[in-house]
Amino acid sequence: MNVLYLINYAGKAGTEKYVENLIRLGKGKINPFFAYNVGGELSQKMKEASVPCLQVEMSWRSMLSAAKKLADYCRSNGIEVIHAQYPRENIIALISKRYYNKPKVVLTNHLTLRLSGLSGFVWRRLNKRFTPKNHCIIAVCNEGRDIMIENGVEPSRIKVIYNGIEPAGSSVRSNVIRKELGLSDNCFVMTILARFAQEKGLSFLLDSLAELKKRSDKPFCCLICGDGELFSEISAKASELGLENECRLLGFRKDTREILLGSDIYLNSSSCNEAMSFAILEAMNAGLPLVVTDVGGNRDLAETGIQCGFVCKYGDTDAFASSIKRLMDDTELRARLSAAAAEKIKKQFDLNKLADDVFAAYN
Repeated sequence: MNVLYLINYAGKAGTEKYVENLIRLGKGKINPFFAYNVGGELSQKMKEASVPCLQVEMSWRSMLSAAKKLADYCRSNGIEVIHAQYPRENIIALISKRYYNKPKVVLTNHLTLRLSGLSGFVWRRLNKRFTPKNHCIIAVCNEGRDIMIENGVEPSRIKVIYNGIEPAGSSVRSNVIRKELGLSDNCFVMTILARFAQEKGLSFLLDSLAELKKRSDKPFCCLICGDGELFSEISAKASELGLENECRLLGFRKDTREILLGSDIYLNSSSCNEAMSFAILEAMNAGLPLVVTDVGGNRDLAETGIQCGFVCKYGDTDAFASSIKRLMDDTELRARLSAAAAEKIKKQFDLNKLADDVFAAYN
């Protein structure tokens, strides 16, 4: 089966990881093709892997020309399925069927964004017009499904298929990051992998850490790995709150597995737009208990079924700090949730099974 993966920005975030995993695990099951607008790390990886690539302008002004170009490419390469990664790409793919009708169009919705105002009205109209024409629409978490229905997406087309990760099995703890940063053996280390963007809630995270510092005499350090437009602002706030020793901004890192294996727990402070976080899945795969905000698929990961962490309302610094302190003080609880995190990956979020579910949705 010839499958074309369609994404506007081929960068390095969770959606790109989703596409990369499907292409890698699809060997022998699908013949992958790749189309994008703005190049980045993913488009480079696709070229290095010899995946046929098409670059096409996908701005709103160029939607018709993009659809025609996409249709020509699909006709020339015998594409049977177009797998779009966001609503705009989905509309372009569906319009392309006016010019070449053979491909099925599948959409994965990676967002948990409730639409409002004029833009919400427009998108609901667009969704009601276009999404009944989709072969299948994949929600990566239960909240994502519910929000899509609120946003006008055709309910009968939606199927929930979680994001996943390949189970690592037993995880051997590491002291590499502690040695690199000069952290003592008794320092409680927590980690968050996040872009420095408004929706990631890093300002709320710092407020929670400041509250934690008031409540605990135990040494702790939070490692924030990522980059983005708010890096300087968050760095300045950490200094203002006196968290220079308790908070380290490490920038973008490629050794995140090593960092997670050197940590005691994992945090997620997002305020919105968090569907099914690959970063949280990676932390669970490293056996880390979770303290996360109640957005997107975070509750599915931390509490639904097998509990491996705590869920707090975004903005509630008291609850967030209390949950961290509870894990700091209770080693038995931490060990139990650590084991549960690894177990949950094997039972509910095994990427190999979930990828097969996505491939089955193409039929």
